[in-house]
Formats: sequence, structure tokens, C-alpha cells
Amino acid sequence: MDNKNNNGFKIDFNYDDPNIYNDKYEDISSNYTDISSSSKPEDTQPIKAKKKKRRKKHIALKIISVLLVLIIAFGISFYAYAYKLIDKINRVPLDSEDLGITTDTYSEVMNIALLGLDSREDNNSGRSDANVIVTIDKKNKKIKLTSIARDSYVAIEGRKNDKLTHAYAYGKSQLAVKTLNQNFGLEITDYVTMNFFGLARVIDYIGGVTLDVDEAEFNELNGYVFPTTDFGDIPCENLTAPGVQLLSGAQAVCYARIRHTDGDVERGNRQKEVITAMFAAIKKMNPFKLPELATMILNECETSLTTDKIMKLGMWAVLTTPEFEQLSIPNDNIPASGKTIRGVWYYVYDIEKAKTEIEDFIFERNYYSPEEVAKRLEEQETQADKNS
Repeated sequence: MDNKNNNGFKIDFNYDDPNIYNDKYEDISSNYTDISSSSKPEDTQPIKAKKKKRRKKHIALKIISVLLVLIIAFGISFYAYAYKLIDKINRVPLDSEDLGITTDTYSEVMNIALLGLDSREDNNSGRSDANVIVTIDKKNKKIKLTSIARDSYVAIEGRKNDKLTHAYAYGKSQLAVKTLNQNFGLEITDYVTMNFFGLARVIDYIGGVTLDVDEAEFNELNGYVFPTTDFGDIPCENLTAPGVQLLSGAQAVCYARIRHTDGDVERGNRQKEVITAMFAAIKKMNPFKLPELATMILNECETSLTTDKIMKLGMWAVLTTPEFEQLSIPNDNIPASGKTIRGVWYYVYDIEKAKTEIEDFIFERNYYSPEEVAKRLEEQETQADKNS
């Protein structure tokens, strides 16, 4: 039978229950009375406070749990979207049996050939204007960039000795990677090509890159490079002054292509500066703009890297925020001279010595060991103090 008390709450009584009026219910009631009478009013305050605090804690945990679930769900969704996007990249695998790899020196790191093409069209014709070896050093949380001068006099299979830049023109990425491996022992198994002129659109999308333009570079850009470089519908304004400044996509690509102020080595350094500045700008971008950025970059690229490799490398780079280090070949330790051979100008230097130099740089040995680097920095600071 259903009854309601005076406050309108529904109460269920079962009158068929023989124990409903049993004396033990009265005893229980009296026991509650005893407990109430023996307790002090102030004793209830800590209990209420603890319950209130516990409720707040439970609410906070629920909020955090919901946020965590949303973050995970968003991450998974973004990962799935990025995976699908990267899967559309123009992918041309290399013949792993024909890469000229005869050593096992670089098993602790991953070397990738980044080939910047000088084609003005949206295709992969032309020469490798930039030859940068990207070393993924997860142990030391570093990305090391080694640029090798495009006019380096190297052996190219089937072509005798020629400029490094011509290897791509003769046999595309397969021969370009093989030439790097055979001459410098780099054990490269993957590559990425990037059309330098398409790169201008990417740089504009990320808001430009900040670079330090010296006076010689400033004069070269305004006086020669800008007027002779055609970007089609992409504007390329003159710079107003040298110094640290924000460059547009077209200006940054022209900066990376300067040759007449100093030479091929410094040109490689400028190319690495642009890459590093791009990475810094991308880290500051609104995350919601990254999918469109990825689409733009992928449209300008060709690679042998699988989607899984790209995703893993990207996640590692974002979560680790690796340090960048740079090396140029040739350099002060690898002196080079310009020579005209068969009517063509080349950069000629000791290839075997350059091979050792690159290995020492990547594995931080000898001249590039932490101790030697610290010693040189200390000497430079001391000399700077004397000069000041």
C-alpha cells in the first residue's frame, strides 16, 4: 500500500509484514536518539566539511576526466585526418638494392636526403639546387642538417665525375641518393624533394620567416636576384634595409639562392637558415592551420618515406622539440678550391676527409665533441672580452 507523509513524499508500507510493529524497530529508534544526544554539535562540522571537500574533488576529477577524453578524442581524430592527408603525398619508392650502401655506420640515427629542386614549374624536373642531409638523432634529441655544395666534384655512376647537382638531372632521386651514399657513406634509404619555387607559397602561408640579411646579401637581392627571378603571380618586393627582418615566401627563396656574394658553401648555410626559420614559425602557428599547411607542403613534395614513418617523425619532432645543429661541406676543416675541368667550374676537395667530417659531426666526435665545442666557445668569449 502506498501512503504519503505530510511533506508529500511517497512511502511504501507493507502491512502484511508481521514484523512491522516489532519492538526492535523502537529499539533502533532509541539507539539513534542516544547517538544524537551523546554527540556535540561542533563534532558534525569536520564531517560536513570533509564531505563537501570530497564532493568538490569528485567534481574536479569528473571535469578533468571529460577534458582528457575530449583531448584524446581530438588527438585521435587529428591523427586519423593527418594520416589520411599524408597518405596522398606523391610517393616514389627507391630501389633498396641499388642505393650504394656498403657500410653499417649510421644504425643509431636516420639520414634522409632533402633535395631542393630548381624547377620553376610544378614538377620534379631540373637539378638538385640544395643537397641537405637531415639526420634524426633521437638519442640526443637533435636534428642535424648537413649541406653539401651543389658544385662538388663527385663520382656519379655511369657519368664519371661531375657536379653533385647533376646526379638528380641524370637519374632523379634514385641516382641522387646513390651518389651521396657512394661518395660520403651516408647510408641514406629515404629522400624528400621540395620545389623551391613552390616553397614560396608555403612560407607565405606560415606568415613569412625571420632572417638576418647582411648588407652584401641585401645589395645582391635588390640589385640582381629579385629582378631576375620569376615567381609568376607571387609578389616579390624589394627590401628596404639590411638586418633582422620578416621575409615573404618569394624573398626567402631568393635569399636561399644567393650565390654571388660568397659562394656555394654560404648558399647552403642560407638554405639551412630558411629551413630552421620555417620550423620556428610553424611551432608558433595556430594548430588549426596545420592541416592546410600540411596539404600545401605535401603538394610540393615527393618522397620515398611511408606514411607511418612521416607520422612517427612528426610526432617525435612536436613532442620533443629537438635542437638544430648545422654543418657545411666543404668548410674550414675541409678546404676546397675552384677548378675548371673540361671547361666546367667545380668545387674540388678531399671527399674521404669530408666523409669523416660528416661522421664526426653526426656522432659528436673529435672536433665536434661536447668538450671541444665548449673549449672553442670559451676561447671565443675570452677573445670577445679582450676586443671589447
